[in-house]
Amino acid sequence: MKRLTDVSLETKINGILIGIITIVVISISAFISYDSIYEYYDNAERLSLQSAKTISFLPSIVDGTELSKEEDIQTLANQFVFDNDLDFLIIKDIDGTIITHPDETMIGETEQYDRDIGAKLFGAYYTYYTGDYEEPSVISVAPIYAGDNFKVMEGIVKAGYFNSTINTIIFEKLSRLFALVVVFIVISMFISKLFSNYIKSETLGYEPKEITTILKNREKIFSSLDEGIVASDTAGNMTYINNSAYKFLSLSKNKDNREAMNIFQLLPNDLSELFQSDEETTERYFKTHLDGREMIILKKNLYEKDSIVGNIFIMRDMSEVAELSNKLTVVESLFDDLRAQSHEYKNKLHLISGLLEMSKFDKIREVLNDEISDFDIHNSNLTNIKEEHIKALLIAKMNKASEKKISFEIVEASELEENILSDKSLNSLIIIISNLVDNAMEAVSQIDHPKVTFYIGHFDGWLEIIIEDNGMGFKENDNILEKGYSTKGDKDERGYGLHNVITNINILDGYLDFFRDYGKTVFIVDIPFLEEGDMK
Repeated sequence: MKRLTDVSLETKINGILIGIITIVVISISAFISYDSIYEYYDNAERLSLQSAKTISFLPSIVDGTELSKEEDIQTLANQFVFDNDLDFLIIKDIDGTIITHPDETMIGETEQYDRDIGAKLFGAYYTYYTGDYEEPSVISVAPIYAGDNFKVMEGIVKAGYFNSTINTIIFEKLSRLFALVVVFIVISMFISKLFSNYIKSETLGYEPKEITTILKNREKIFSSLDEGIVASDTAGNMTYINNSAYKFLSLSKNKDNREAMNIFQLLPNDLSELFQSDEETTERYFKTHLDGREMIILKKNLYEKDSIVGNIFIMRDMSEVAELSNKLTVVESLFDDLRAQSHEYKNKLHLISGLLEMSKFDKIREVLNDEISDFDIHNSNLTNIKEEHIKALLIAKMNKASEKKISFEIVEASELEENILSDKSLNSLIIIISNLVDNAMEAVSQIDHPKVTFYIGHFDGWLEIIIEDNGMGFKENDNILEKGYSTKGDKDERGYGLHNVITNINILDGYLDFFRDYGKTVFIVDIPFLEEGDMK
């Protein structure tokens, strides 16, 4: 059975179509044949009875009150048989003497009334089947009456057809029907071949099993991708959506729900309008936010015979990429800070080395005391900041500020407990602090007596970060939060710090406020905080 089903699609289609057509044609032919056999025998009975009646009523059969002469009746019988395609015609008188017979040797012989006795006794007209003559035949019997005023039965007429004659006619019709059946089967083979070729062209030459395997593999591949994939028609009605797209669009994995959804209704309004108004562009990238995620959406047109039949949307979550980029930026900043710190200590070592050569021990003591004093001040202000990552970041920023001759002060009241932040919250917090501190240091780098003040603390369910500098600040019409904007005017390498700050504050559901007050620029970051251990 498995071997019979393990055949090509073309063979299956040809076999099914030819089989169905053949069964239908043969069934119809069998019905026609069965009906024809009975029809021809019915016709033979009807015609033979009609012929017998016609002869029995012919005036030339009787001469007055008796049958005509034997020679006249024989001639008449032969003529009637020829004109009406009868196989034989038998006439015998009331005594049973045969007057006409297909076998001339029987003429004059006496034939006892047997199955034709009904016509003699009752004057009945009827038909019956018999094998008493040369071969099996259908015979109809009719009485012959003579006399003008008073009719007297003088004999009977028997007209008939041999079964072989009827069967020959039936066989000829069945032969024509069989030829027609063969023609229909040949035509069905041709039609099934055309149909199977059409189906094969529609399936691109693939077998059903191959198509099933391809679809299953495609679903597995698309479902394993981190990118969201959505296919739609030109109206935006979804025709396919993978697991990642379900997540990005916040949809439940419900087939009915999916088919009722329109991709243009799920995207931001400005992006949907742009997609719908820009149908001719083959491929375009768009940046947007979906469910708090920074997304890049690639829209491509789907074509069929040079006509646009739909669209495919590829969604990439850039949050992880942005987070990794921010981490690399922070790491790079820390390396720079460490490099600066190393350079500063190298200079101080050179200074101490020179003072040793000069035997200026008092000066050496002053340099070391200043360094120890600065370290004690910094370390004392960091006492309540117990989160090691934030503490290490601030120490690196202190050293960087020291190298640049910037006063970097950490407010003594600053505090942050250890192990209360998740990795995601900690990474975002490091990015926020690093970028704001770097911006503040850059803002004061060109002025006399530069100073940056930093505070971090948490109370009443909020984590607060305050960074203050005495730099030149910004103008009221400066759009400092725009990605790529820089008060330095160089957009190629600047203007991304505050954008990264805003992105990570949004991740933590926080708020940013900034203002100028008494010649100082102040940035305040407030982030929801759960006292029992993590940000919201």
